Amino acid sequence: MKFKYYLVLVLCLLGTLNSPAFAVSEDDHEHHDEESSSTTLTPAAIADANFKIEPVGAKSLQFTQTLFGVIAPVNSYQVAISATYPGQVTDVRVNIGDKVQQGETLITIRNAASGREYSLTSPISGEVTFREANRGEFAQHQTLLKITDFSEVWVELSAFPEGIEALQKGQQARVYDLHKHEHASGQISYIAPQMTGGHIARARVQIANPQGHWRPGMHVKTDVFSDTKEVALAVARDALQTFRGDTVVFVQEGNTFTARPLELGRDDGEFVEVLSGIEADTPYVTHNSFLLKADILKAGAGHHH
Repeated sequence: MKFKYYLVLVLCLLGTLNSPAFAVSEDDHEHHDEESSSTTLTPAAIADANFKIEPVGAKSLQFTQTLFGVIAPVNSYQVAISATYPGQVTDVRVNIGDKVQQGETLITIRNAASGREYSLTSPISGEVTFREANRGEFAQHQTLLKITDFSEVWVELSAFPEGIEALQKGQQARVYDLHKHEHASGQISYIAPQMTGGHIARARVQIANPQGHWRPGMHVKTDVFSDTKEVALAVARDALQTFRGDTVVFVQEGNTFTARPLELGRDDGEFVEVLSGIEADTPYVTHNSFLLKADILKAGAGHHH
């Protein structure tokens, strides 16, 4: 009697294990396949993600060399003012830092020979950057004032030996303050023929300074555009993601986004040359592609657990 009871119990358990309640859904397995490289999103999810989509295409890659330097006044934009005739200084109307206009009276001197007073006026508009004149002093041929026009300034750059060969006069350059609050553009106008004692070559860029932001002595960073390469295919650097050991972009087909492994070439910091892995005009995600990577990996992790 006990044997029959146990036999019935075992048969009931076997029947329960084979019931639909324990079956694995094939659809769920495919949806959470941890090796999937695609994800399909609703139109609302795509809109919320704020993706930017662009077609793969040709680009002109701009390669730069980054140099550091310091702002300096332009030599030809400075004037030194001294007495026309020896005499006693009777009036000084400006101080260091004062802004002056061309033709403005700066100093009055009594001519020692004639006893008559004459005035020294500013030959340019600019700022007083030097003063060695005081009332009652005797002026001869020494410099009394210096006026500097800062509407344009020099960027004195330092280049190491490995980078000097890539520098040429006329190359375009973009200058940034070290906080990147402002930038200005110019050209390489001078490359020193000799290296300094520290094996550094000097190069120079002249930039406009209408607002006076670029002050002498300010340290700056400069990107010099040293080379250009036309490539048939390139993708935005910000679009690239590392996905399961490959460098990929996510291509769009309708509401489905798929990781596409790429073989890459030269990189100019903004765009990267594509050697293989994608065709021209393929739409791909250039902004917020990391959200797609996270969505696919999250689905795979959920299936794994």
